Amino acid sequence: MLVTNMKNKYDHASKMLQKKRDRLISGFLNKRDPLFLEHNARILDDYFRESFERSEVGPIMRINKNPYAIFALGGYGREEQCIHSDVDLLFLFEKNVPDKTEDLIKEILYPLWDIGLDVGHATRSIKECVSLSGKDLEVLTSVLDARFICGVSLLYSELMEQILKKVIIKRSDKIINRLIESNLQRHDRFGDSTNLLEPNIKEGQGGLRDYHTMLWIGRIKYNIKQPRDLEYYGCLSYDEFKILSEALSFIWEVRNRLHYIAGRKCDQLYFEYQTELANALNFRKQNGLQPVERFLSKLHSRMEVLKQQYLMFIGEQAYTKKSKLSKKLNPQTQINGLEVKRDMLNFVSSEAILDSPDLLIKIFEESARLQVPLSSEAKRLLKEFIYLIDDDFRNASFALKSFERILFAPPTTIDVLNDMLSTGFLVQFIPEFKNIVNRIQYDEYHIYPVARHSLLTVKTIKKFGMPDEDKAGNQLCGSLYKELSSKRLLLWAALFHDIGKGEPAGGHSQKGAKIVKDILKKRGFKKSDIETIIFLINEHLLLIKTASRRDLNDEGTVIACAGKIKDIERLIMLYLLTVSDSISTGPKAWNEWTSALLRNLFLTVLNILKKGELATGEMKGSEHRGLSDNMTV
Repeated sequence: MLVTNMKNKYDHASKMLQKKRDRLISGFLNKRDPLFLEHNARILDDYFRESFERSEVGPIMRINKNPYAIFALGGYGREEQCIHSDVDLLFLFEKNVPDKTEDLIKEILYPLWDIGLDVGHATRSIKECVSLSGKDLEVLTSVLDARFICGVSLLYSELMEQILKKVIIKRSDKIINRLIESNLQRHDRFGDSTNLLEPNIKEGQGGLRDYHTMLWIGRIKYNIKQPRDLEYYGCLSYDEFKILSEALSFIWEVRNRLHYIAGRKCDQLYFEYQTELANALNFRKQNGLQPVERFLSKLHSRMEVLKQQYLMFIGEQAYTKKSKLSKKLNPQTQINGLEVKRDMLNFVSSEAILDSPDLLIKIFEESARLQVPLSSEAKRLLKEFIYLIDDDFRNASFALKSFERILFAPPTTIDVLNDMLSTGFLVQFIPEFKNIVNRIQYDEYHIYPVARHSLLTVKTIKKFGMPDEDKAGNQLCGSLYKELSSKRLLLWAALFHDIGKGEPAGGHSQKGAKIVKDILKKRGFKKSDIETIIFLINEHLLLIKTASRRDLNDEGTVIACAGKIKDIERLIMLYLLTVSDSISTGPKAWNEWTSALLRNLFLTVLNILKKGELATGEMKGSEHRGLSDNMTV
């Protein structure tokens, strides 16, 4: 009879909880509950409190003799309870964990298991919890997220007081550095989610775990109690917190709907779910973009906000991964209005920017020259004064020269062009770039948004011939780039080669060429230089299409290709642009087969342009061997 009564009790509790969750999820799916995460957590809170009050095992455990309490941990503790998130609990005892604890846990958790919830739990005394928190970073972060649910509430304050005294105060800087190092390792593993077409919206860079790390650091360093305290303690400005909150709101909605569509906990946004998600979020076709492309564009932009806020936040927590070089050289700037502090570049003051607006681009040039990153405050001031970049600024000769020095700077760990994009400077300086920022191409080849792909194409070219950096896989590109007299024009073409993708409908090469022609004219480029850059943009798909879709043994095909190019210097630039474009597109666009086809076409066309006629097979083979051996043209 007792067993039957217990089973009926479990069944009733399961059904009641399931009904509440179903009603809540239905409201969320119909956009009636913007606070779903909190409400979902509170439903569980109510369940645990009721179970605790009605427990048959609890009274036997004599809570007055050995006080205990139940805490929510992890996402549940932060009240970020998504549809299929784990439910993590801590059963905390003041003294030792009694034998009857297992019976209490079964009594409380069985109904949750019955409805398919993933419930994780730990049972510890305060002493054990403090000891483990000092040894294990995951345990510590889970405790930092802990939230009291039921039992003896004084245990919460006692636990937090001991964690603060015995763990945090003694080694807060060390813990913060370990958190950030752990994040770097996670980013290496899951990638930069702001650039990937199948991002991990929790673990990747720009994912929710970056936000959680900000909260953990805030709790360790400032003892913050709630996310809003990041603003109150000056870690974020009012506008930054507002923008971050809006970004998080969208990312959480995506995560929740992803859980619902997948029918399980899922944080990797696989292709198979993306179209359905876009439709569920009411995205429609617009300006030549499919609903799924518009959805991914918005998701990437929101994750970029989170990524940049995280990077600025940790930059201000006195954490920098110092290189031996920076310590040795102790770089200093000679530009009035700029200064290097704590191995980061900053403006001397906001007044300095108003007196000399050219500092807005000079700071990037100095960052490239000194290999010193911009400070968080510098990025804030850039955004605040970005309105000073008007047409007079854009078309000034000083700005063009400064930008070209940045464009040609050697590729290093400080990615200045990427910083220009993420701070909004690049779009303000070249407004035509706006339409390709976070623009997604939904296919199996392109793994980066268009603007990021364009910057990566520039970076790939500059790496040709560099040891351990040349992804072309042979010395030919390095040799060709080294001897090229028109590097400047090639890099401009690489920066702009896909700018036409910001326009609706097809023909992006021709549309891009027209856009770029106007850009270069305004900036005073020579007519011959404009013609070369326009040619490269117009024809940047010529070699790859010919190599992959046409019969290269057909003399007419190769001669037609050579006739379109006409000039050896242009052929070399077009080949280098094609290789870097393919590499920067993704692994399905660049492989050994593509490399071989493209290389053979290049060498054959080169032979025609040098000799004026198609060489015999024997001569062609000889030419190929000569170029491969000597790497000169």
